[in-house]
Amino acid sequence: MKNSGYSKPLTRRKFVGQAATGSAFVVLNPLSGIFNGKTEQNSKWPDWAGKYRVHMIGHAHIDPVWLWPWPEGVSVVYSTFRSALDRMNETPDFKFTASSAQFYQWIADNDPAMLKEIRKRVNEGRWDIAGGWWIEPDVNIPGGEALVRQGLYGQLTFERLLGRRSKVATNPDSFGHTGTLPQIIRGQGMDNYIFMRPGIHEKELPADLFWWEGIDGSRVMTYRIPISYNDTGPVRKRIMDSLAQLKDQPFTSFMDYYGAGDHGGGATKENIRSINELKSEKDAPHVFYSTTENYFKEVRNISNLELPVVKDDLQHHAVGCYTAESEIKKGNRQSEAALITAEKISAIGSVAWDANYPAKDFTTAWQRVLFLQFHDSL
Repeated sequence: MKNSGYSKPLTRRKFVGQAATGSAFVVLNPLSGIFNGKTEQNSKWPDWAGKYRVHMIGHAHIDPVWLWPWPEGVSVVYSTFRSALDRMNETPDFKFTASSAQFYQWIADNDPAMLKEIRKRVNEGRWDIAGGWWIEPDVNIPGGEALVRQGLYGQLTFERLLGRRSKVATNPDSFGHTGTLPQIIRGQGMDNYIFMRPGIHEKELPADLFWWEGIDGSRVMTYRIPISYNDTGPVRKRIMDSLAQLKDQPFTSFMDYYGAGDHGGGATKENIRSINELKSEKDAPHVFYSTTENYFKEVRNISNLELPVVKDDLQHHAVGCYTAESEIKKGNRQSEAALITAEKISAIGSVAWDANYPAKDFTTAWQRVLFLQFHDSL
């Protein structure tokens, strides 16, 4: 029943108002720390801070669609990747992590020279292709086949464009994570998973680094990002806050993310300046530029590390999103079902009466559906 009272049509005035509010948040939120007194960089390190190793993960959370249309997302990807390459030229040990095969395909289509630069940095171990998926999707609403296709097209694209596949699945901003994911992730060649939502106030876990066991028994080493994946200023306070959150947990090596995000941006010069200062600061933890892949390699090589096992869904953040905009969710399920049915019929036809199987058309159609399963869209 159309417009049955569950939702009201969004007027142009209301849309403009909501967009303006969201844009103001993205622009002004970094200033909130100033007014809350959160820019203090001279706090003393705890006596025990020196035993910790902090893998600093240069990163830019990119929403290809959110408060803007996808063409602007293409521009955001381009400017963010350009900035990351520039920071690499300026700082020899700086490293950067970026997900989403769709982003790299956009670069390949529009700037092959930039892709060549990225490939060089990947080969050097300084550009980390995390994720393995087409984009960072919602992982509760899409069907299992769609989640499998995220990895199929994502990993094949990474291999074609950059010569390697991702070993770390990452989906920090998705609002919940179904318990079938470990099996899917392992099947896509990845043994590790990173998320941020639900946070510590939404989902109690025995530790923020743990073995996540799926319903079939598959396990992936899983890490919950402390505090946030965005940080545009000096990183000292972020590290102190993370130490406070993680100090009683069964590991002494952790990742802290930094960089401008949502509308892209990546590592700022202020981020990098502060990290370089902390490297030589007395009593500070061991702080260094790193990648998600290097982090998991390190912790997996700790012989006496005993991590808890979690056999559960990782739910929920922003639960209202799962009942809003039902027409989009209905369209997603219809698109998935239509593609799966069409593939089956075409496969039968190709065998039974030698019909042409339109593999390229199916790939293009699936990639469109997968893009629309981005967590802020669906």
